Amino acid sequence: MPDVYSLILAGGSGVRLWPHSREEMPKQFLSLHGSYTLLQETVERMQKIIPAERLYVISGASWKNLLCSQIRQTASVSDDFFIEEPQARNTAPAILLGCEFLKHKGASENDVIVIVPSDHLIKDINAFGKAVSNAITAAESGYIVTLGITPTRPDTGFGYIECKPESNTNGRTWYEVKRFVEKPDQTRAQEFFKSKNYFWNSGIFIFTIDTLYKELKKTSPELFRFTKNGYDHLLKNFADMPSIAFDYAVMEKAANVAMVKLDAGWSDVGSWDALYDILEKDAAGNTITGNVMTDGAKNCLIDSRNRLTVVVDAEDLIIVDSPDAIFISGKGSSQKVRDIVARLKKREQ
Repeated sequence: MPDVYSLILAGGSGVRLWPHSREEMPKQFLSLHGSYTLLQETVERMQKIIPAERLYVISGASWKNLLCSQIRQTASVSDDFFIEEPQARNTAPAILLGCEFLKHKGASENDVIVIVPSDHLIKDINAFGKAVSNAITAAESGYIVTLGITPTRPDTGFGYIECKPESNTNGRTWYEVKRFVEKPDQTRAQEFFKSKNYFWNSGIFIFTIDTLYKELKKTSPELFRFTKNGYDHLLKNFADMPSIAFDYAVMEKAANVAMVKLDAGWSDVGSWDALYDILEKDAAGNTITGNVMTDGAKNCLIDSRNRLTVVVDAEDLIIVDSPDAIFISGKGSSQKVRDIVARLKKREQ
């Protein structure tokens, strides 16, 4: 039986949850709804499926100390669980670096690799485990597999996966993928939402190394050539690899792609609105974190961990307090924070 490994991608930096998430403190290292950070929750979730000694994390050197500290509070991982990216080159080079590292440590090309981001929320761990188990079965059958999320709204912020109708028949637990679709406009998102064949792309991938490399040779020969001479060679030449996302380099071009449905309370926590959608609400529809007092507030996200915040007769607001900034937005508009952060950077120059 092949072994199963997990590569956790923890190299991203983002500002969509500003002012909590900053370039110097990305969201994977933050606790957003409990005592664990998103990274710690990811490790906790994965070690219920895969032995902790086969969990590995890929990130840059600047995050090593913080990352190792957080993970070792959560799991008894191997001594060499940290795979260092020499520089940020997007997800495809990072994943290939991880695969070559695992081969260097003795993994077989028939072993299964589960790729997961470090900054997602998943409520139902049992449902997640079942979906990953089904995906492993599909991967052992020669597919590159992704987990797809049943849409809950016509969202324009996600890429979509179109599956072949009824392609999970004959007892199979997966669908064959017809195509990947870029983030749509509102009209197309409405069409996708009404259809039963479209799913959100979760960014979670499962495959055997052998299947990946066979597809990579056809879809991205400019990347495949870096995998021929072992881990040390790839590491030395990492800066020369094309900077490209795994979706673009492999998934959108590969022939044997399957999707397993994931209905487990998933969120990529891509905005404060997305976080509001999955957090528990009080009777007035508010989700509250920290030192907060309300009177007549309805359907608000209020996060104030540094001082008392009082909200009176306000509706549909995002209110986030940090030591040096306060962010207030109407619900549905929190994605605009990226533009605000860009303007702040220009002002600081």
